[in-house]
This record gives sequence, structure tokens and C-alpha cells, in this order.
Amino acid sequence: MSITVIKMKLFCFIFFCVGVRLVQLQGLGSGSDGNLRVCIVEGRGPLKRGATFCPLLDAEDSGLECVLGSDQLDCLRRISKGTVDFGVFSPEDLIAAQWADIDVLVTNELRNRHRPFERSVVAVVNNRILPEHESSLDAVLRNSSLCHPGVGVNTLRPLSDTLSGYLESLIIPRACDPELTLTENRLKAIGEFFNRACKAGPWVPDHDGDLELKRKYRSLCAACASPDCSSEDKYWGPIGALQCLAEGAGDAMWGELDDVLAYFGINSTSKSPAMSPEGFSFLCRDGSYSPLDAPPCTWLQRPWPVVIAKRKAVHDVSKLISSLKEEDLFNNHWRGALTALLEIRQAPTPLNPPRVPLDYLASAKGFREAYSQSGCDPPRHITLCTTTLLEKNKCEWLSEAGAVYGVNPPLQCILRDDHAACLRAVHSRESDVSVASGDAIPTAMRDFNLRPLLFEVTPIVEKMDTVLAYVRADAIISNMADLRGKRAAFPRYDGVAWHSVLRYIQKKEKINCYDATFNYFSEICAPGVEKYNTTSEIVDKFTSACYKEDGRVTGGEMAALRALVEGRSDVAFISMKTFKMYQNKLIMEPWASTIVDIISICPEENTKYCYISWSNIGHIFAANNITEMRRHEIITVFTKLDQLFGKHQPFHSVMFTMYGQFNHQLDILFHNNTKILTTENILNMHPYSSMPLNFERSFLNNTSDSCQITDLAPSAAAYKMAPMFLLLISALLTYILSS
Repeated sequence: MSITVIKMKLFCFIFFCVGVRLVQLQGLGSGSDGNLRVCIVEGRGPLKRGATFCPLLDAEDSGLECVLGSDQLDCLRRISKGTVDFGVFSPEDLIAAQWADIDVLVTNELRNRHRPFERSVVAVVNNRILPEHESSLDAVLRNSSLCHPGVGVNTLRPLSDTLSGYLESLIIPRACDPELTLTENRLKAIGEFFNRACKAGPWVPDHDGDLELKRKYRSLCAACASPDCSSEDKYWGPIGALQCLAEGAGDAMWGELDDVLAYFGINSTSKSPAMSPEGFSFLCRDGSYSPLDAPPCTWLQRPWPVVIAKRKAVHDVSKLISSLKEEDLFNNHWRGALTALLEIRQAPTPLNPPRVPLDYLASAKGFREAYSQSGCDPPRHITLCTTTLLEKNKCEWLSEAGAVYGVNPPLQCILRDDHAACLRAVHSRESDVSVASGDAIPTAMRDFNLRPLLFEVTPIVEKMDTVLAYVRADAIISNMADLRGKRAAFPRYDGVAWHSVLRYIQKKEKINCYDATFNYFSEICAPGVEKYNTTSEIVDKFTSACYKEDGRVTGGEMAALRALVEGRSDVAFISMKTFKMYQNKLIMEPWASTIVDIISICPEENTKYCYISWSNIGHIFAANNITEMRRHEIITVFTKLDQLFGKHQPFHSVMFTMYGQFNHQLDILFHNNTKILTTENILNMHPYSSMPLNFERSFLNNTSDSCQITDLAPSAAAYKMAPMFLLLISALLTYILSS
């Protein structure tokens, strides 16, 4: 039985245990038995709808099948490919579908209140700034004080960056100073238009960058209750902005209509509203105004979530969803299960006829326009280099998702043959950044003058990139010093393991780089050295012990581990992850079926974790000589993407997963084990600051003592002659002084 078949059976068995029948047939419309397929994305809460309700669809012959998508955009891709028929999507998902040119139709709205739009955004002002006669919006608001609701890390309510930016663009001229980041341009424009403001909460995700901007644009915090204007400020958020207005700290604010009406007790049975509506008015986009108890003039409307279907299934999907009634919400059979899976709160509203997403969104005031704003000229991008079509495809979807939520400048994706070509592209400014493992750090810094700006971080040691010395338990090796004279297998030349081990030996044994490289081990396998500009003798010395396939040297951690298992080396310098895979019998190769007792040899200074070095699992490299402005821009874009689509994203239904499966594959572009994407400052924080032997910290601060065979080989004789030369000089000085 092939490995692929074994993996597929294991995969299907796992999901069978939770009662979910996954459908992975490719290229078909409806299910093989004519069933409609619905794509489900699990929400953030503890209730797993798929595992709970999908079995009911199977058990009662509902004519429906569940397909679990990794995120909303994954479901869109599946609909586009024809492997599922329909699903529930937010208005923002529809924007992404339109940009990606996915051919779908909206069949039903899923309302939970009896009104045409889920949210309506209004502007409320203190009457003290209103002119006696008709005036323009600019004249009313310029030099007034703004109570901005802000955008926090854990909430998008009521305004995303895109919608907030759109509202600002209606009154504030766009700023496009090429010396400033797009974020700072926007802040500067607000600061110049308003006399002061309270824009509480984080302006950019990076803490240091946020503090720097708040020091520079103090007027945007001047109306807050506290000068640091953090998300702890009492004027932060939707209700905080209302309180800022009501208490006279500001003159104007945008807010959700429901919040405004509730706060001022309008259309409410409450006898004690937070504030009397007297003295405040709705401000309209044309500069006119009306009392709060009059019909409101909205600036922006957000549509309801909708059901969308591929064209071939529109009739059947519309008929099915439109047939769901109020009583089905409490049904214990498959119809009730379907309402729970789609999170339906009242009978769906059919669209007759079904509409394309763009036409549906056009009914909401300002919503579609918010996503078609013109940017600065010339346009800015952050170009990310990828090495496979799958990586490029994921990069493009990440770019679409980020653009929907106002991440600027947008990502642009290019394709190169391999990581070295991507590093070269960053060096030549064809690309701004490239993603690579710690193994790329020496090459990136030495050959291309690059530096990692951001790190993919995990707090779990076993999931970090570690280097340990593994030996056979029956070998007479009990400490690191016993490795002298032994045969060593490295995953690759010039990688983390290579530099970590040789640096450790140099320091511990007090020997020079030449001796550590050429004389310490009796034999070394260092795959990849043949790709460097060195002699055939050097290549033979450091690859003769390596495995070869079709005349090519085989590298990687599996090859190093195999050499140890099969007795071709005495020590393999590999990671905990690779060893655990072998230990748990997860390596499906013939050589791995041989179970050998393997142990790690710990450095004296790290008996707790036993590694020789550790590094973060991924790095985003940029040119070392980019401007400070560009550095801030890159950091802001990727940390925003991490906040929106990383492990702690704010959505109930996940729109896109940076660190999840993509097209059923793991570790595409970014690693699945990544917890957060952050700057080098993380190395100075707990627990990382207390973990010894970090490779990045030592290498980034000191590249001069790295052992390069290509540097050593031409001067090997000089290394050998140096001690003798020093002895001769010493003897000569002694003779002269004594004569």
C-alpha cells in the first residue's frame, strides 16, 4: 500500500471519528449522488458546528453534504473550482470574490433584524460647531475636535481601516508625501484638518512604531482622557467616542446608528439615557444637519451576510434556503441542523432574481465605493518573492484579504526559482522582502546584504528550529568533548547547524576556525558545499560521506538522521522536530523502519533543553540599507496581516489563515506552528531572553567569526603555518633581547 493511500485513510478516519463526512472530489458539481455541498468554516467559539451538526445531514438523507473549509476564502476557491455549491459569506468576502473574479451569485440575505442593512454609520456633532446658515462639510468640521472610535486588535466594530479611511476621505484631502509611510500620511492629514482629536487605541501593531507616531502627532491624542491614548482610554471604541462627544472633549464623531440611538435614549423605553439628545445633531455628507430624533442621514451602510452559490446550483440553493422558516430554527432534524450550520437567526430573505456580488453591494450606501478608493500616485506596493506557484497563489490571496481590510501598501507577489534567487531579487530591489528559514541568514547577510526584519515565533521549544547533537545510545559518547575525532553529518553546509556547531567548538575547545572545520571531526558530510566556489578536493572531503542520488549529493535533516541510523556517521546535528518524527515512527521511508536507540548529547551550559542553538522558524528578509520609512512600512503591513489573519484574528468566521493549510498543504509561505509575526525585539522578551544559545542573536551581532570553507581553503597553508611563524618570531625576539 502506498504512503499516499495510508495518509488518505488516516485523514478520512480522523474526520469519521467526529462524524463529519468530508468531500474532496475534484472537478464535480454537486455530490456524486446529486447532493448539494455546503462549505462550512468553524467559528472561533467552543462550539464546533461542523462536528455537531453535519452528521445530522448525513443521517437523515437531507440531500446535503458538508465540506469543511479552512477559511472563508478557501470556501470561495472551492466554489470557484466547482467542488462545493454554496456557503455563507460576509460583505467583505464578496469584495474579495469580486476582485478575484470568482463567478458566483447571491441568493439570500441572512438578516437577524427586520431592517435592510446590518449596520449604518452616522456622524453626530455638538451643535456648538454648527453654522447659522448653510455651509459646506469642510467649513463645519475643519479645526473642530474629532472623537474617533479607533480600531482595536480584537474588534472590527464598527469600522475597519478601509471603512474608516473612506469616511475620512469624504472630508479630508489625501496626503501622499513620499517621505512618509501611507499610515503616517493619513495621520498627518487628520492632524492638519482637525484642531485636535482622540484617536485612541493602537495606530500600528508594532509597539515602538506606535509610540513614535503618537509622540509625533500629539494633537491626535489631545482630546483623549489620557495622553498615551491607548485602548484603555475611556474614550476608546464605539461607546468611548460617544462619551468623548457627550462630555465635550470633542465636537464630532462617527458611530454606528444603533449605538447612537441607544446612548441618547432615542426610540428607547429607557427613562434614563446616558445623555440627552438636546444639543447634538446628525451631520450629513452634504453639510446639512438634523436633530437626533429626526430620520438619520447615513454616511455608510454595511450589508447583511449572504448565501452565495455557483451559477449551476443557484436554482437549487435558492429554493432550499428560501424554504427555511422560523420554526426550522428550533427543529431537531436536518433542517434545524442546516440553520445552525449557516448561523441563521430568522427566515432568510430571498433575492429575486439572484444578483452578482457587485450589484448586491451597490445597494448599500458607500460600501462598494469604500473599496474602490484611488491611492497615491505613483502607487506603492510591498513586493514579496515566492518560490513555488502554490506560494505565489497564497501570497495573492493574502494580498486580496489584506486589501479588503485596509492593509496598505498592498502586497504584490513575484515568483523565482528558489530561495537564493529570491534573496538575490531582494538585493537587486526587484522584490522588497522574501521569507526563508534561519538557514538562509548567513547567505542573506554575507552575500546579499540583507537582514531579517520580522520573525515567525513559536513559544514551544520542540517546534522551534533547534540544533542538537544526536548519537547512538550504544556509542561511547557521553559529552560534547567526546565528539572530537568522530564522523559528523550536517543537514547542509552554511546553515544554522553548520555555524552553530563550529562556533560552539571554537569557543569551547579554544581552537581556530580552520582546526574546527578541518581537524576536529574525522569526517564531515556537509551537503551543499559543492554549490560554492571551492576546489574539487574540498568538495570531495566534505561530501564523500554523504548520500548521493543520480550523482547528486542528498542534503537535509532526514539525510543526516539516516546516516546516523545506518551507521554512516557517529553524530547527526538535527532538530528536535526531526528526531521526534523518527521516534514516533512518522517518517515513511524504508530506512526509518529500523529502530535504533538514539540519544542527545547536551552542552554543559544547556542541560535543560539540550540544544546547541535555537532560532525562530521563519524570517522575512529585507535589504539592510532600506530607508527607515520603508522599514516601518514593511513592518506595519506584515504585523497588520498577522493581527487580521494570524492565530489571534478578530473575526468570528475566519476570512483567511496565514498560518493554516492552503490547498490542503501545510507550511506554505509561512509555518503552521507560527504563533505571531514580530520584530527582533522579541528576543529581548520573556521567555526568549532567558533561553541560551540563540543563533539569530549571536549571528546578527557578529558575522565575522563564521566558518566558511570557501574563505579557509585558499589560506589553509597560512592557517597551518601561523603557529610556527609565531614561534619563530618569539625565538628571534628572545635571542635579540638576550644578546
